[in-house]
Amino acid sequence: MRHGGRDRGSVLRRIFGDGQNPLEWAVTLYTAWGIRVRVHIVFIIYIAAQLIISSAGREAVGAAYMLAAMTVLFGLVLLHEYGHCLVCRRAGGEATDILMWPLGGLATCVPPDHWKAHFWTTAGGPLVHVLLFPVFAGGVLLATSNWGAVFFNPFEYSLVLISEVRTPGGSQPYWLTVLWSAHFMNIVLFAFNVLVPMYPMDGGRLLHALLWRNMSHARAMEITVTVGLVSAIVLVVFGLVTRHTLLFAIGLLGGFACWLERMRLRFFGDSGYEPWRAPTEPRDDPRQERDVAREAARRAEVDRILEKISKHGLHSLTRKEKATLRQASKDPTNP
Repeated sequence: MRHGGRDRGSVLRRIFGDGQNPLEWAVTLYTAWGIRVRVHIVFIIYIAAQLIISSAGREAVGAAYMLAAMTVLFGLVLLHEYGHCLVCRRAGGEATDILMWPLGGLATCVPPDHWKAHFWTTAGGPLVHVLLFPVFAGGVLLATSNWGAVFFNPFEYSLVLISEVRTPGGSQPYWLTVLWSAHFMNIVLFAFNVLVPMYPMDGGRLLHALLWRNMSHARAMEITVTVGLVSAIVLVVFGLVTRHTLLFAIGLLGGFACWLERMRLRFFGDSGYEPWRAPTEPRDDPRQERDVAREAARRAEVDRILEKISKHGLHSLTRKEKATLRQASKDPTNP
């Protein structure tokens, strides 16, 4: 009995960790190319709820269509996150983890500390949708011979699906509905990620990278989180007025992420430590060059630890990492 209890406890620990970070409550699907793909338990519950609701309703499309739609959405988001990871590695960075959850995906990417590397790492996700657009658009056009099914007002998608998405003979087979839904979701994912300048959306990260090009990392982040908070308020209000639960939830999530980043900026400002500031350029003195290299290595290690805390929680740190962080916070020579 105790052996079985240990097995159950081991499984639960693999899913929930120590319970401190809700983002870590996930089940591992697989690991490929050095990237672990996990699904958050809330996402699993969300999919199950959608299937139950769709099968209990009386709509023309039921659980079969909902399952296909969820599968397509999952695949698109996963490809989007792989785009981030592959471009990050191409730029010389590291990418080790993808977490799938109801509001999209989260790729653990650590690109080189330069605005251009961060910009292209972020752009790698939306570029996947750009590459997929001619594939889905071409398929819809071949099936319908109707440009109105390819280019349309996304806010009237239900009307387009009813009136435009049909074969030349006037029928609407199941496979065509799924194909057009993939085309529609691909467009929405691209537009929403790029056009909404708010964390954790790609639009907020792209804005930050572009601002970082002409100013400090910290100043660019201050402007970005301010714009993100305004965007979050707009989404929350719009979601309430239109009774669109998903927009409301995304607005809350983005607002919370921007608020956390704002608190982080204030913490660094109060402590006097700026992890984004570049170290002093080395002079001709070899001893000074060694000191600068040692300081740069220390800063890089602290940055890595802070990134690890942001992604996986304080509980994920080793004793050595905790000691390094304590030393950095106490060191009076911190600039």
